[in-house]
Amino acid sequence: MNSIKKFINLKNRFVDHSEDIRDGDTFVSIKNGYSNLSAELIEKANYILLTSPGPSESNKFVNISELKEKYIKDIEEIYGLKENHFNKFFVTGTNGKTSTIHFLRQILNFSESSCASTGTLGRFINNKFYGSQRLTTETPIFIRNFLRECEKNSVQNILFEASSIGIEEKRLSGLSIDHAALSNISRDHLNYHGNIENYVDAKMKLVESCKQTFTYVKQDQLSERIKNSFKGNALYSISIDDPKSDISINVKKIFKDGIIEFTAETPWGNFQNGVKLFAEYNLLNLFLGLPFFLSCSKNIDLFSNSLNTLRLPNGRMQLFEKNEKRIFVDFAHTPDAIKKTLINIKKTKPRGLILVLGAGGDQDQGKRAEMGEIAENYADYLIVTSDNPRFEDPNEISKMITSKISKDFNFEIENDRGKAIMKAFKTLKEYEVLVIAGKGHEDYQIVGNNKEYFSDVEEVRKCLELLD
Repeated sequence: MNSIKKFINLKNRFVDHSEDIRDGDTFVSIKNGYSNLSAELIEKANYILLTSPGPSESNKFVNISELKEKYIKDIEEIYGLKENHFNKFFVTGTNGKTSTIHFLRQILNFSESSCASTGTLGRFINNKFYGSQRLTTETPIFIRNFLRECEKNSVQNILFEASSIGIEEKRLSGLSIDHAALSNISRDHLNYHGNIENYVDAKMKLVESCKQTFTYVKQDQLSERIKNSFKGNALYSISIDDPKSDISINVKKIFKDGIIEFTAETPWGNFQNGVKLFAEYNLLNLFLGLPFFLSCSKNIDLFSNSLNTLRLPNGRMQLFEKNEKRIFVDFAHTPDAIKKTLINIKKTKPRGLILVLGAGGDQDQGKRAEMGEIAENYADYLIVTSDNPRFEDPNEISKMITSKISKDFNFEIENDRGKAIMKAFKTLKEYEVLVIAGKGHEDYQIVGNNKEYFSDVEEVRKCLELLD
C-alpha cells in the first residue's frame, strides 16, 4: 500500500474522533481509538484506518501502519491543501495563550485582514465562531479539516494555541512554524511531563522550529536559552519596565475600571495609549502578537487604533459589579497565574479580597500547596472548593491546597462549588473584591467519567440577583 487515497470520498472527510463520524467519513484510529467505536459508528464509517495493527474481521478495517509517517501529507494532497499558502502564528506558554490569540484575532479583524484561530475557546473564522474543540492543540487531522474550512473562506492568516502536550505529541506535525511566541513558563502539566525540565524542553521545540519571527517575554535563564536555540529570521524580546527589551512597556497607572495607561517602545514606533485589560500581564499578551500583525499589515497605526476596541475573552478577568461589590471570574489555575491575578487586583486598592479556588484532579499535585500559600499571601479570606476532581476525592485535593496554610489565616473548605461561591458572595462587603479562580469560561465539572454542567459565571449572576 503506497497511499490512502482510495479510502476517501471527497464529499466526506477524514476524522480521528468517534464523536465526529458522519455517514461516509473515513475514521483514522489513533492509539487504538477503534476500540471505542459502536456498531452504529462502524456502520456509518466508509473505512476505518488503523495506524497500528488491529482487527481485520471487516473490510472496513485497513492497516495503514506502514504509512504512519506520510498519511498526513496524503490527506493534504487529497484535500488539495497547501499549508504554506497560509501565514501562521503559534503561541505557547503556561499562561496567556488564549488571551494572546484573542487579542490578535480582534486586531486583525479590525484591520480587515482575513483571520482564523484555534485554541481553548474553540475555532473562529473571520470573527465567526465555528465550534468548540476537545484539546487546546488539536490533532493533525482535526487541524487539516480546519485548514480546509479556512481555505473555503479565503483565510490567509491562522492563529494557533500550541500547548506543551500538543507539541510533545507532534499534533502540529506537517505544519511549518512561520511565526511564534512564548508568553511565559511556570509550573504546570508535570503529571504529563514528569518534571519542569521536560516541560521547558517541550516549549523550546517551538522556538527551535520557528522560521521567521519569534517573540518572547523575558524570563531569567530562559531568555539566553531562547537566543541560543532560535534559528529563524528575527527574534524580539518583550518586558515591562526593561528598556533593553526590543518591546519595552511602561505602565503609568491602572484605574479601578480596568483601564491601563501605558507607553510602549518598539522597533516600529512608540505607543502611548490606554486599554481596558485590568492586568499588566495582558499588555505582554497583547504585544506578543505585534510582529505577526506586521507580517499581515504594514500599517502599525491600525494596531494602535484597535486597542480601545479590545475585549477580554470570557472567563479572563471577567468583571461583575453591583452595589459597589466587584466579582472577577478568572481562568487562573496555576500558582503563577493566581499570584499575578491577585497582585494586579490589589493594585486597585480594594478594602478586602476574597478568593475561591480549587485544583483539578488527576493532574500535577505538587502545585496545590503552592496555590494555598499564594492565597494566604495575597487574599484576606479563602474558600477552597472543588474544581474538576475527576477520579480523585475532592476533600483530599482541598486538604493538599491548605496543607501549608497557617492556622491563623482565615480560610475554610466547601467542596460544593456552588455553595462555596454563594458563601463567599454573602461575606462580600462594599468596596471589596471577590475572585473566583480556576474555571473561567468552562461550563462543566468533570467528576469521574461524568461531565456535569456548571458555570462560575451563572453562579455569580444568581448571587447578584439577590441584590435586586
